[in-house]
Amino acid sequence: MTEQFVLPGDQIDVSTVVTGAAVTLGPNVALSKSNLEQTALSPTTAGLLNVKNAESRSPVYYVESNGRRYNPQVNDYVIGIIVGAFGEYYRVSLNSFSAPVLLNQFSFPNASKKNRPRLQTGDLIYARVESVQRNMEAELSCIDPTTGKDGGFGLLTGGFVFDVKLAFARYLLFDADAKILSELVKKCKFEIAIGVNGRIWIKTDDIKTTVACSNAIRNCQTWKKEELSAKVEDTFSVLESHD
Repeated sequence: MTEQFVLPGDQIDVSTVVTGAAVTLGPNVALSKSNLEQTALSPTTAGLLNVKNAESRSPVYYVESNGRRYNPQVNDYVIGIIVGAFGEYYRVSLNSFSAPVLLNQFSFPNASKKNRPRLQTGDLIYARVESVQRNMEAELSCIDPTTGKDGGFGLLTGGFVFDVKLAFARYLLFDADAKILSELVKKCKFEIAIGVNGRIWIKTDDIKTTVACSNAIRNCQTWKKEELSAKVEDTFSVLESHD
């Protein structure tokens, strides 16, 4: 499907979906009701409609928006900062332009009163948006709903976190062929967590390499595709020259 600009309330055409396909709702797309009271899809924000794996049995529909404010959607992967706690909840900031959300202290695998993470203000967590209800704070979870385990969610220790544009974060998360990540794999080993709220966390064996990786990811938003490989080499060369 060609990218098209959509607005909240528009009906997204899914007539080309393969019969029996399991449609996945990505960021900024929600279930709605059509005029015929049949299930339909609708964007929750203005932006460009994208469809990944359109001709397969697992198409993913999402809307890219470069707004600075992040609006949580169920099942979004996000990186948050613990900014406070009350009762059995942590209050979590997802970005500077969005209201804080909640994380229950028991929303971790096998969590109990005696065995649960003790998070501190300033800690980073990788989580999934569990619920979003009107006039209520969204809630996060660090449990993979398909396995009941952590699934990569939880406390992020060490490493470095930085912000990118919302649409770029979604591109990195949903595109398995994102060239910048393929180029970085050639240079070093790293751990990475990408949040659709515009935050990226990355960790390597040393601070110099971590800085090079983060600089490459941030700066590649303005690089042309054909010059990306050379630019990554330059980024690492500059840091190596300061040894």
